[in-house]
Amino acid sequence: MNRRMILLNLALLALAGVLVWTLRVNWLEAQARERAVLERKVEPRTVLAPPTPPPAKATTPAEYIDVANKMLFSADRNPTVVVEPPKPAPQPVMPALPDYNGQMAIAEPVILLSMANGTQRSYQTGEQVGDFKLVSFDQEKAVFEWKGKTIERRLEDLRPKQTVAQAAAPPPPAPVTASPKSVASLDRPNAAPAAMASPGVNSAAPPATGKAVTSLSGSIGTKTNDSSASDTAGDEVFGPVLAGGARGCLTADNSPPGTVHSGYRKVQVMTMVGALCSWEQVK
Repeated sequence: MNRRMILLNLALLALAGVLVWTLRVNWLEAQARERAVLERKVEPRTVLAPPTPPPAKATTPAEYIDVANKMLFSADRNPTVVVEPPKPAPQPVMPALPDYNGQMAIAEPVILLSMANGTQRSYQTGEQVGDFKLVSFDQEKAVFEWKGKTIERRLEDLRPKQTVAQAAAPPPPAPVTASPKSVASLDRPNAAPAAMASPGVNSAAPPATGKAVTSLSGSIGTKTNDSSASDTAGDEVFGPVLAGGARGCLTADNSPPGTVHSGYRKVQVMTMVGALCSWEQVK
């Protein structure tokens, strides 16, 4: 038994020695290969020089147009610049023209005008009337200047609105009744024609001045002073008899100048002391 153990131990010892010798041989060979690799000389390769790059091109601002148009952080970028034209200045509004109240021609002709505040005074050609300058005037029209513009208006258009409305409105028709005057005219066949026309009928032709004529009543035939005074003695439209056969105007008479009534035409003349009104026979 002991003999076998000794032989086994010897065999194991010989095997261990063989393994150690094999490891040593392999290690020596590995050292020799490493040494051969490290000591081997490598021939250098010939390296060609790289080609010369082309020169850089100068950058122009137009090449950045896509950067401006496609800028994600600024959506309002727009290469087209919109230039808004300047807004025109608002045109000034012309104020109301002055109202016409009459004329006087004693020494130098003057015209009576009143502004919007109601102040009335006389003006001569070339004077300043509020914001307007009076250029010229006559019996039919007046010419003003405002900011270099010439403004021409008829005098009838410049009259106060209240006066124009009264002149345009016809008087209320009176009931047709037989008056003692008409009865007396029927008894006198040789007398002048009596005032038997219906109220509101315009029996007179317009005067030469071109103004509108309103006929209250009566005819416009030519009459003598005596017959006219006697026929119109009881007429409530006329005032007292004046020199030359004319009749005066009543304070309550609102008929416009040029009104025809019973053969008389209403005439109004502006003077320095005011308006003079009378009824004159139609010739």
